[in-house]
Amino acid sequence: MTRFFISDTHFGHKNIIKYSNRPFRDVEHMDEMLVKNWNDRVGPTDVVYHLGDVAMGASERWDNILKRLSGYKILVTGNHDRIFAGEKPRQREKWDEKYHEWFDEVVDNYRGLWLDDGTIVDLSHFPYDGDSHDGDRYTDFRLPDTGRTLIHGHTHAEGIDGRVSRSKRGTLQIHVGVDSWGYRPVSEDEVIDLIASV
Repeated sequence: MTRFFISDTHFGHKNIIKYSNRPFRDVEHMDEMLVKNWNDRVGPTDVVYHLGDVAMGASERWDNILKRLSGYKILVTGNHDRIFAGEKPRQREKWDEKYHEWFDEVVDNYRGLWLDDGTIVDLSHFPYDGDSHDGDRYTDFRLPDTGRTLIHGHTHAEGIDGRVSRSKRGTLQIHVGVDSWGYRPVSEDEVIDLIASV
């Protein structure tokens, strides 16, 4: 069993190709490549932590995409997920059953995950500090910076330089969004190596 991390797949989101300079012809091409890249790395007994912003657009498409993804899937909700904590309770209730069809577990944040090297990390869609826009949005839904390394998504940072940042307090933040990792899940070993290198 191997553990993986990923975020901001934005399945079905046509405009993300332009917004994040993704190298895909169209949304169908993007979706199929993201599924292929996922299943090329993740086996049926592996665990994937998806750190939010799974899909956008018409939800009818999502069944065909999300049910094809291999592994035991844990969703840490993001601001574009229809069961995000910032949504109205009625909205969350309406979508709860469907998200539990697509994911084995659904949580708002995940605290205290032990990595294989003994490092303890927290998981959230949001970094402690930083955003994909100018100001930090959704501050009420971010984890407090306790000094523990945070694995996150949300920033849509591109390329290798977008993988590591520090909070205002100096705490390490590891971004696992697809835009920074070749549009594929990131293995636990890759995260451990990255943490050790900074």
